[in-house]
Amino acid sequence: MAPEATEQPAVSKRRGRYANGLQRRDLFIDRAFEIFATHGFQRLSLRKIAEELGVSHAALSYHFPSKEDLLQAVFDRQAERDRPLLERSLSERGLLAALSELVRQNENFPGLIQLDATMQAEAIRKDHPGHDFTHHRIDLFNADVRRELEREQEKGRLRADLDLDLTARQLTAMARGLQMQWLYDPTVDVAAHLDGFLAFLRA
Repeated sequence: MAPEATEQPAVSKRRGRYANGLQRRDLFIDRAFEIFATHGFQRLSLRKIAEELGVSHAALSYHFPSKEDLLQAVFDRQAERDRPLLERSLSERGLLAALSELVRQNENFPGLIQLDATMQAEAIRKDHPGHDFTHHRIDLFNADVRRELEREQEKGRLRADLDLDLTARQLTAMARGLQMQWLYDPTVDVAAHLDGFLAFLRA
């Protein structure tokens, strides 16, 4: 009985440290979102981010060895939050009907749009540390949109004569370009402009 009595507190202590570590990691992600959105990516080092967070470089690098890892976690967190609404909207209504609503939902998070735009602008150069990461995100976005367009076409809601690879890139480029203009001028109605293009695509 004695060994078990000493083992259980030790296990509970380890679990407590693990839970505290997860909470701290989550806090770093939430606050890093604001830092990236405000300062961009290029000008920040992991040490500078730690200073902004008010923690040591060692404490931050324990959870995130590089700022690319931290940025990935920021985008993953936002994707987790958006996924339930996104999947439900696409399943129930399809991309053509749901896109305007999704765009307006995103406008509630201008920092995310700013961060996405900043990363795309900064990481164009191939020697930029975030180039491959950003390129991969763009490719994933295009692939996701193409998949949804294909589903719409199969259901007869999208014109049958469209090149889906071309249309997916046109739609993603328009969405991101309009969001960039919206950052400069919040009176730009991104959803309305997208609806005009989608009307051209409908069967």
